[in-house]
This record gives sequence, C-alpha cells and structure tokens, in this order.
Amino acid sequence: MRRTLFALAAFSALITGAAWAEPQNYAVALGGRQLGTLQFNGQSRNAAFLLSLNNAPFGIKNGTFNAATQSAGSEVNYLGSNRGSETRDIVIARTAGQVTSVEITPSSEMTQLSEAKAVPAGVLFPPELFAALANAESCPSPLSLYDGRRVVQIATQAVSQNGASVLCDMSYRVVMGPGYVSPFYLKSFGMDLVYTAGRLAKASLSGGGFRVHLTRQ
Repeated sequence: MRRTLFALAAFSALITGAAWAEPQNYAVALGGRQLGTLQFNGQSRNAAFLLSLNNAPFGIKNGTFNAATQSAGSEVNYLGSNRGSETRDIVIARTAGQVTSVEITPSSEMTQLSEAKAVPAGVLFPPELFAALANAESCPSPLSLYDGRRVVQIATQAVSQNGASVLCDMSYRVVMGPGYVSPFYLKSFGMDLVYTAGRLAKASLSGGGFRVHLTRQ
C-alpha cells in the first residue's frame, strides 16, 4: 500500500509538471468511429500518457487509463490506473533491467505473470514502449513490453517507403501470460506504424476482426 500511494503521488506530480508542457495528441478510432483521445509526453524512462475513451461501442470500454514511469538511477517505477468499465491499479518497480516487485489491485486481476520472478529481464513498461515508438524517426528495433499481467514482443517484419512516409509492418505477440479481451484472449496482432518527416504520424493495431487507429493531431 505504501508503494501504491507513493506511485500515485509521483504520477500526479508528473502529469501536472513540466513533462506535460508539450504533449503529443492522438485521435483514437475504430474503423471510422472516433473512440476518444490519447495524450502522451516523455522520453525514455520518464514518460506518461492518458487514454480517454468516451465513444466505445455499447460504452463497454469507456473510461480512462493513466500510465506513467519515473526513474531514479537504475530504478524505474511504473503506475497504471484504469477507471471506467474496469477498475485496476498496477504498480511495478524495476532495478537494473529486472522487475523487482508487482502490486495489482484488486488481486483478482493478477495472472501468473504478476510475480516479479516470472518476468524476463529487459522488458519495457507501457509508457516506455510508447515513448520508443512515438519518439523514433523510423521503424523500431525489437521491443518487449510488460504491463503487470503479460509479456509482449514487438518486432518489425517489413519496411517500405511511400513518398515522404516510412511504413513499418510490425508483429505484436503475447509470448507469456494471458491474451487480451476476455473471453477471446487474443495473443497475436498485426501492427502498422507510419513515420512522416521523421515522426510517428499513425499507428494501427488489428486482430480478432477489429482495427484500432491512433492518428497524430
């Protein structure tokens, strides 16, 4: 509980401080339907984003997801907080590239990957992953994501050029832990990134018959 309260305070300080001075803004859409927005700011291990959905089909996923990381030396602390159709707080600590503690509230949201010793070294937290994609100038090197419940691997499959834009055909695969979207538990997605003039212009994730787009505003 003490770590959770500390992380909440740190997150509040981050999103109200200088880190949010020049945020990147993205529209979130499913097909032609805008679902909400994503606001991001940060570099490397100090980053935060706010995902706000207010027009999801049937209102099932409406709500907010706040996520932030803060670093001090070799230690990185992460907080993810869902509010809406789901309520969940996840607090993770990592030291020298290795996850050292994981707290999830409520505990019913924990999985077999919610134990620090089960997590491989070298994983990124969600804000760090988004920073790696949003702040890159072209297709990224392979990356591993850990969100407290699963481990995902992201890799570039193919690169092409379309005028001033670089197109990245990516794979997004859950390699440890449960898939997404109960009861389907999807584990493999297609992912496309478009970099224009050296910055991320659009990202798409597709799987299970849906395709979600992030378009930079």
